Amino acid sequence: MPCAGASWGEPMAGLALSTSYFAGRRWAPARMAAAVRALGLGRVELGYLTREPELDLWEAALAAEGLEVGSVHAFCPASVADPFPGPETFSLADPDPAPRAAALRATLRTLDCALRFGARAVVMHGGRVALRRPRALFGSAPYRSRLSQAFLALGRPDPELVEAERALRLAAAQRWLDALSESLARLLPRFEEAGVALAFENLPGIEAFPDPAELAFLRGRFSSPALAAWYDVGHGERKARVGDWPVEEALALTEAFTVGAHLHDVRGAEEDHRAPGEGDVDFAALAPLLGRPGLIRVLEPAPDVSPDALRRAIARLGP
Repeated sequence: MPCAGASWGEPMAGLALSTSYFAGRRWAPARMAAAVRALGLGRVELGYLTREPELDLWEAALAAEGLEVGSVHAFCPASVADPFPGPETFSLADPDPAPRAAALRATLRTLDCALRFGARAVVMHGGRVALRRPRALFGSAPYRSRLSQAFLALGRPDPELVEAERALRLAAAQRWLDALSESLARLLPRFEEAGVALAFENLPGIEAFPDPAELAFLRGRFSSPALAAWYDVGHGERKARVGDWPVEEALALTEAFTVGAHLHDVRGAEEDHRAPGEGDVDFAALAPLLGRPGLIRVLEPAPDVSPDALRRAIARLGP
């Protein structure tokens, strides 16, 4: 296995499969690696459900099947002491210094994992801004976004609600922006030295942080090639459908420094992580991004997607 990450500008052709596809199956790494090879793929993304004791097993399984690791999804490896590992267990943008420090430690462990397996990128969830709405008399109260409910009720976005919720988010986001800036100041020199991209994924929901404008601002602030975007096709489609960040606007701000993409389809209002072709995402419209040399392309289907549906998707997208 390579002992250092490849350059973020190095070409990486071919599709990968996220190991999150095998969630709940209790398969050993050898069996997962064999299933990836049986699909005709040559790469994996190590997911956040990967446990620390499995790393040696993954190393052997990848070598046996001739597979590579293109990306690692934070936080990886998951601690054996964590019964419910996830990508948002910690947040680098948490205004509270204690959980933010835990996120820093977990991110550096993930970087070590990326270096061990020669991955080009660490995929990161930035966290969620806590929205608050003004009270009638004084102060404010917690608020949960209603964009999805409005879309389901109307069959279209509610422009007035979108504008109101964007205003709430703008008013709340500065604390998260400041906290993430502090984290990046400590992390980016380490990622630059390693030659690994720290890539923030677009997430569904108006609370998701950072949004495309915030990520573009941070990229300008730090001027670091290690700070990158990761475009999740299904998440981007869900955000666009409810009126939160049209795909074209999001990519206009982030495409230039996007290093990878999660590929999955959306069916109905919000059912994502389907195999490409099982929903109605216009993948052809994303060809300028998805066909770009060097982009890390990772299939990220739900565990209930059938192998046959995956094979059809691979045939459409190209291995």
